[in-house]
Amino acid sequence: MMIAIDNIHENGNMRRVMPTAEATAALEAGIRELGILQPVLVRPDPDGGYILIAGYRRLNAARSIGLTEIPAEVKLLSELEAEAAQAAENIQRLPVDPVDQWRHIERMVADGYSVQKAGAALGMTDRQIGQISRLGRLAPELLDALTGRELPGWRTLGEISQAPHEIQTAALKRHLYHGDAVQWNSIAAECVTRRIPRDRALFDVAASGIVFDEDLFAEPGSPEQFTTTQATRFIEAQLEAVEDLIQNGDEPALLVDYNSMTLLPQLPAGWMFADSSGGADKKLTRRSRHKRAYAIVPVNHHHDACKVVSVIIKPVKSVEAEPAADMEAPEDEAPSAIGIVGPEDSPAEEPQITKAGHDLLADVRTSALCRALRNPLRMTPEDAFHALLIGYVADDSRLKDILAALVSPAGDVPELDFNRMAELAGEALARTISVVSPHRQTSTWKSADSYARPEYIGALINADAHMPELDTPEMLAHVSGSTLKAIAKDYAPRGEKPPGKVAELRQWLVGRAPGWQPLHFGAPGPACEPWTRESILQEDAS
Repeated sequence: MMIAIDNIHENGNMRRVMPTAEATAALEAGIRELGILQPVLVRPDPDGGYILIAGYRRLNAARSIGLTEIPAEVKLLSELEAEAAQAAENIQRLPVDPVDQWRHIERMVADGYSVQKAGAALGMTDRQIGQISRLGRLAPELLDALTGRELPGWRTLGEISQAPHEIQTAALKRHLYHGDAVQWNSIAAECVTRRIPRDRALFDVAASGIVFDEDLFAEPGSPEQFTTTQATRFIEAQLEAVEDLIQNGDEPALLVDYNSMTLLPQLPAGWMFADSSGGADKKLTRRSRHKRAYAIVPVNHHHDACKVVSVIIKPVKSVEAEPAADMEAPEDEAPSAIGIVGPEDSPAEEPQITKAGHDLLADVRTSALCRALRNPLRMTPEDAFHALLIGYVADDSRLKDILAALVSPAGDVPELDFNRMAELAGEALARTISVVSPHRQTSTWKSADSYARPEYIGALINADAHMPELDTPEMLAHVSGSTLKAIAKDYAPRGEKPPGKVAELRQWLVGRAPGWQPLHFGAPGPACEPWTRESILQEDAS
């Protein structure tokens, strides 16, 4: 049956992630060409007219192109049945705001559903239900800040949800800018509790009595899937396991402190590294002069807390007096040969160079590196992209996993195709870049070009295409009256006069200016001559 569009009311319970302008334009064009092929779903409103259950985008597109009636299917459903039907229909189409999904589940639970049954009614898997249920552990203020916006990563939300509500709320107040811009990573950093991955355990986990929690936000099989906050008991168990390995293992070994500067075990006096990579492929014998040095990373270390690391060390060579002719070396003296299986694979002895020599060597190596970087025969486009990525991510601890994709633990640099490097570059930038409001660009140690970085990149990749619709009550509440009038002038239908009062105009514009965008990505570039190879040649000549 055909129903007048003005007689259909939206219930407002299900707020969507706003479709792109391209998706909206395509839907409108299809309706103009073919009409509405699938009726919207409604139920009778006790106060008159009908309440929309499914077909939000079709209804609004029909209204936008000037239709007055729309085909509709009327269902006699209770409020609870309509709630489940509306959520299930929308979840199968454009993504629903996860916060609103959780609020749907909460309302259904209040009406007698269990969380599992409510999630199943919305077409969610057990894992998805477990994940979204964690939103219930967020403070109400954080849920409000998340509503209608793209969520930060599930890992970030998982870290925030572990903290008490008062800590979450206090962190939100410190990292909420201009009313709506939120630095979620900064909030997570304040809320995170030190958690130790189970896979770092050198001891028998089952016999330890330590409780490990499963993180439903983590990928199955990843180190973060099972973790514990019992750091003290964990490190005590690690210590016992290392001491047992030293006493009863097959290799000569010792336990030393951890050096947080080198990220290696601290060298004892009179010893030097024989293999600082750990020598996992080498086996020492009890008669060897080499030893394996173990260290346990302290609990307060950011990345590798409680992890056991090891290296192979050897005594520093010293000049010894020749034994007298009538003296024999004791029979139990260790042989001079290195007691490692596969001696031909033993690393060469490290050169002994003074600190001043190392400084000189560093300068020489820097010059050689710069010459290679400027050599077009060595810097292929693939190598240049790879090198830029390494240079960008290596200085940021948040990007350690991306650096691991660029450089192997053995120091090898694997060949990567452009698609893989583009994927890594996009992830690295997405984690580290953010737009700063103009009134907050006040730092004295940041240049204007630094603040413009997201503008340049956004213009390059057309980030404007991913902007949501901004004709919402939340956004229009921050727009001046003169700007509202300019928007109305551009978007008012022909023959329709917008309200004259600012408050009424603001309400009238909601949903009527789908293409409005006050700012576009882009900024002026630096006012200087672009670099060319000829400029370097001229500098060298001068």
